[in-house]
Amino acid sequence: MLHEGQYKENSFTPVTESMNLCEYVFTITDNPKKFPEYVASKKKFFNNSEIAIIQLKEDSIVNKIRQQAYDIYVNAFNANEINVKKQPYRKDERLRKQLKAIELCEEHLATIQLCRHKFHLSNKRIKYWGGKTRDLRDVIIRWHNSDKDRFKDI
Repeated sequence: MLHEGQYKENSFTPVTESMNLCEYVFTITDNPKKFPEYVASKKKFFNNSEIAIIQLKEDSIVNKIRQQAYDIYVNAFNANEINVKKQPYRKDERLRKQLKAIELCEEHLATIQLCRHKFHLSNKRIKYWGGKTRDLRDVIIRWHNSDKDRFKDI
């Protein structure tokens, strides 16, 4: 028997789907040829050998979009960790975290469009990436509405 907050492995959940989106974003943005917001520098070590260090610029759009994906995941994860049956006083916190994840999905969609123009991304990539984000947003909306109905008497 599954309890609130527990899911079958490999089941479709907002948490696993937000983690999948986060992994996807980190994977595709890790390519400096497609997302050229990296700064190369060289570091010297004690044996005088040099190694090239490639880092993202601090204020880059890539950092922003990675942070959005990460924050979507963390909000969905944290909302899921709140067991309202055991802690009914935290129901509003759970609902707020779900709403924050939805809001972040909307921001993410806007930033994807910005990336499309800035990095000249293909329509195929934008359609896939945007589709993943919209699907996730819709799943979290259904989850939020379901929780609101379940918790209205608590």
